Parts: sequence; C-alpha cells; structure tokens
Amino acid sequence: MKKNFLPLLLVLAMMISLLAGCGSTASTAQESTTAPDSASVAEAPEEEAEEAPESDEAEEVVEEDATSAEDVEEVVDDREPITYPLVDEPTTLTYWQAWPPFLSAISEPQDAAMFAKLEEATGVKLEITAVSTETSGDDFMLRCASNDLTDLVQKAAENYTGGGTKAIEDEIIVDLLPLLEEYSYNYWNIMMEDPNFYKNVVNDEGMVPSLIGMYADDYYTDQGFWIRQDLLDKTGKEIPTTIDELDEVLAAFKDLGLTDGLVVLSQGNFDLLARAYDANDKMVDGKYESRALSDNMKDYLKKMNEYYEAGYINADFVTYNWSDTKPPEDVIYNDMGGIFNEDVASIAGYYLSTTNPEFEVAPLAQIRLKEGDILDTGFIGVKAADKYTLSMSTQCEEEQLAIQFMDYLFSEEGFVLANYGIEGDTYTVENGEYKFTDLILNNPQGFDWQLCQSLYINPGFPCLTDLHVQEMTYNDAQKAAVPTWVGAYDSCEGTTPNGNWLSYTVEESERRADLQTDIETYQEEMRLKFITGQADIDATWDEYCNTLKEMGIEELWEIEAAAIDRYNNK
Repeated sequence: MKKNFLPLLLVLAMMISLLAGCGSTASTAQESTTAPDSASVAEAPEEEAEEAPESDEAEEVVEEDATSAEDVEEVVDDREPITYPLVDEPTTLTYWQAWPPFLSAISEPQDAAMFAKLEEATGVKLEITAVSTETSGDDFMLRCASNDLTDLVQKAAENYTGGGTKAIEDEIIVDLLPLLEEYSYNYWNIMMEDPNFYKNVVNDEGMVPSLIGMYADDYYTDQGFWIRQDLLDKTGKEIPTTIDELDEVLAAFKDLGLTDGLVVLSQGNFDLLARAYDANDKMVDGKYESRALSDNMKDYLKKMNEYYEAGYINADFVTYNWSDTKPPEDVIYNDMGGIFNEDVASIAGYYLSTTNPEFEVAPLAQIRLKEGDILDTGFIGVKAADKYTLSMSTQCEEEQLAIQFMDYLFSEEGFVLANYGIEGDTYTVENGEYKFTDLILNNPQGFDWQLCQSLYINPGFPCLTDLHVQEMTYNDAQKAAVPTWVGAYDSCEGTTPNGNWLSYTVEESERRADLQTDIETYQEEMRLKFITGQADIDATWDEYCNTLKEMGIEELWEIEAAAIDRYNNK
C-alpha cells in the first residue's frame, strides 16, 4: 500500500468533493449499530424510516405501494439462496473503475481489504483497472471503441454516450434483467418486493443496464441549508420560518458586518428562496409543470435583486465558483457568511478547520413566503442508491458467476462486509453492536472517517447500505439536519421524480442535448443580470420569456414531461 501523510486540511477539502452526495437518513444517528440477524437484513428494505415525512407524504407512498405491489410480488419465488464459494478453483473477473487522483497518492482500490475478503467468500478474484476520475469518461469510450472492456465496469451507463439503453443496443454492456431473474437471489427478491425500487432499476425499455445500490432504510436527502447559530444568537433573533423573518435576520447579519448574509454562488441559484416562492418545477394534478417563465419565478428573482441591492448577497458572488455547489470556505471560516447550502457530512470539516471556538451551525428548514402557505414539494423516501453502479460488458464470458459475485454484497454477510469491513481491523462487535475501530474513527494518519471508509472498507461497489453508518460520528447539528429538512414540508404531492431515475429515448436525448445547453446558458446569463440589476426585470421579462420560447424551451418541457409520465406509469 502506498502512503502519503497529506496535510489534514487538504485531504478534508478534497474529500468533501468526493463524498458530496453521500446518503443520510431521517433516522437518529447512533455511535454504534446493532448487529443484524438474518431476518433483519432480509427485511431491512421493507422497513419504514424512523423519521417519515408528514402524514400526507406517508399516505401517498403507502397508497402507491398498495396499487402496484400485488403484481410485483407474484414474481417473487422461493428460489434457494446462493451457496458460496461459487467455484471450486479460484477464478478471475476483470473490473474497471474510476479513482480520484488524490486517493491514488494514498492507496489503490485493490488495497481495500474488502476485495480480499470477497475473494475468500466467493472464490472470485478481481483484477482491477483503476483510472483517474479526471479522464475516466474518455478512457471508457476509447475502450469501447477498441473493444477492450473488462468484465465488470463501474458507471458504464452514465459514461456511455447515449446512456445505458444505447450501450445495450450497441452491444457494449449486457441487459442484466434476465440474468438477475435467473441467477441472483438477494438482489432479485429485494427488487421484486419493492415496486418503487423496481421502477428505479428497470428503465423505460424494460432493461437493467446497471446494478445499483440499495439503502436498508428510506433515504431522503443529505443536502440542505445551514445558518450560523452563533452569529444568529448575537442578533437576538430566532431561526426564520418566513420571508419576513428572513428579512429581519439578514438585516441583523448585515449590522454585524457580514458580507454574505446569503451565500449565493456564481450560478445565482438559491433554492431556499425559490421554493418559498413556489418557483421550482413541480407536479400539478399528476402532470409536470415548469415554473421557469412563471410569475413565481419573476417574483423570486425580484427578491434576489432586492437582497443584492441591500447588501445581503456579496457584490462579487459571481466569482464564487468552487464547483458551484459549495460555499467558499474563507467566507464561512472568517464569519462573513450567515446562511449557506452544504451536505451533512461535510459540516464536520467546518468544525475542524475553523479557528473560532464559538463556531456553531444549525440546520435551516425550508421557509415559507408567509405563515400558512403550503409546502408540497417535500422529499420522497427512496431505497435506490445510485452513488455506485456496476455494469457487465458483453466481453464477460462468466455471466452467471459475475451476477452471483455481485449479489454477495446484498446478502447478510455481504451487508456487514460492505458497511463495516473486516472484524478486528475496521470494526468490533460489543454486546451485539457494531463499533468502528480507531483505524476508522481516529485514523493514525489523520484521515477523516468517511475517507477511511473508501480506503479501508468499500472503494466503490454497489451494496445494501446501512445509512446509520454515515451518522456514527455526527454532532447534534448534523443529527438534526435531515429530520429538520424533511419535516418542514406538508407533503410531497408536487415533487417531480428524481432526474437520476428518468430515461429518454435516443431521439429525446439527442434533441434534449441540442436544446439544453443554449437555453441554460441564456437562463444563467439573464438570471445574473436580473439579480445584479444589469437588466430591469419588469421591463425585460416578456422579452426574456419570448426568447426562451423561440429557443425551444417548451419543447424541452415536453421531453421532460414524457420521461416523467413513462417513469410514473411503469
């Protein structure tokens, strides 16, 4: 194993980029997790999250399950579990995956003990080809062109031009659905017992381009807004719940000298306000409706301009382009930022890096335009996890072996291995509870515990994921985040399906690509002009809307609506 004692702050900064989007759940975090018995693992995907959304949302999900579960459950059979090891003699499968360059300075994926344990359990050895995340897309397409693919490929459907269906049609990867039906045990039964998960695995053409991960409990979100609680306390104000209260808090923040009451990034989006003004795309009476040219959008942008003119948004926010998803760290560390967007896990890095002993943040729930307004675009709990996906290339000669090898990480033993690693090395069991060792929680090289999970436990394989693992070191603010964000909404009736689970026909994909870039570029250009006052929104709004219509935005909506209808009708 290669080692490099990188400075902690550098590792943390890059780790945040790597791990953005790691799952969280609405359940309460624990410092240890009870060891599951065989029944609990088998039943885990059917359990409800400990913190469900408000009653309207829960009723909607239950009603959807009741409507479609009967048809799906008829397919579940009583097949015998797979017996491991799979082969009498050691057999090799080849595997391609992307790996961040900064992690290569520390170790390679094959160094993870999980793969040695997988080989011991299954009899299958992985020959791993790891390429830089910076060049992985080009590398994959070149391998497709030269017919030089490994048996298993990480994120093949995402990397292939045209998507997973096109990759199957071009005979680059295999449709996994018939193989899963014939050869898998754990994955097939879980998939067929949960209609919502089935919809996320099987695409519109009835194919499975990739095996994706699953959550053992409902996953809602790990992204949301935070407020500097220590600075708010100095103002004597409470956490805002309406626009009027937000106005007061931002004015008080400005009086304290904050330059960024709202930390707005270079694209000019700020979802906390957009949702308050109901300016986001949504479902209305079961049909997709874009709000891009609506009065709601206009009012939201006018409010952003008001905040900009008042000095609540930094005059130079257009330079805040650190991936356009993270707040500039110096703004937060130097006590200049009041409200910002961040994922739950990354909050730990702020506490570690700040020199302010009073630093404290609190999760900020979605605010309303005025008291009594209904928020109906809440989070929908899902069990499909697309952080890692795995496809089988058409060059794989051991299809049954490969499917059953992948199926192992959805078994009881595989669940423990993929989430906790090796007993005695990365975890121990005390009184029936799993606890990470100091290798993970207090790493001798100073690596963050989540970075240690990638290095020592699971470097990129889809599995059945225990969401409690990600909460084992959370502070009180982090533990409160997801319940706060989820609980703010009245229902999820207006929520559009997650775009990651939508698929498009070849014609739609091509037309969408033709339209999307120019339209989004123009939208961003004008959004920034509206916010900064370079364009008078009242005087130019109609012209702006007409220009977008001429560019084909309504056709783009039709493509999106068709994809959503297909998804909902599966």
